[in-house]
Amino acid sequence: MMSEQIGRILIRKKIISEADLKAAMERQQQEPGKYLGQILCEMGFPQSRIVRAIFSNNKRKRIGEILVDRGALAQETLDEYLLEQQALKKKGVYVPLGTLLVQRKIVSGENYLSALSAHFSMPVVSLVDCRASAALQRQIGEAFAARNRIVVLKSSPRQLTVAVAQPDPVVFEQLEKAMPKGKSILFCLAPPAAIESCLDRVYDPFNKNSLLY
Repeated sequence: MMSEQIGRILIRKKIISEADLKAAMERQQQEPGKYLGQILCEMGFPQSRIVRAIFSNNKRKRIGEILVDRGALAQETLDEYLLEQQALKKKGVYVPLGTLLVQRKIVSGENYLSALSAHFSMPVVSLVDCRASAALQRQIGEAFAARNRIVVLKSSPRQLTVAVAQPDPVVFEQLEKAMPKGKSILFCLAPPAAIESCLDRVYDPFNKNSLLY
């Protein structure tokens, strides 16, 4: 049901058509392990536009509500931390709700990542035993990758796959525009600590496993 709701948002935003949604849903039935957003990306729709549409849609379920639905968070606790988030915002400090809940150890990083994945229709990847490659990182620019905490996982003539800790439609759009014609980019979610560990192995000159050695 969540995939169809996301599809309806994208139709209203004129990003996809009814026929596109039907084709994507049929493919999802054949490949149930894939998220709608991932399938649409494979069909040629920019992931940045999908994520931006979800960000801007007020009717979309919030991450806190998804956590409550999944039993990872009580409604009373959600209300309490929404008030704390608003108080911080009045002081000029913006902290995403999910980040706040993880920092306060109210929800686990795993539960938060799962909710984020459901919210934005993005796949989650494990970076256990990930061997970051300096050559792959250069495909998006090493400085850009380091600044935006992006790990490039693999590359083929038609698609580049990267991992990020949380969606950023501006960064997504910048990378999509930098791709050669005919090549798409698939953004996946990964735990922030795992992303940092992979990047440290590439860029930390004091790490013996660093690819700079």
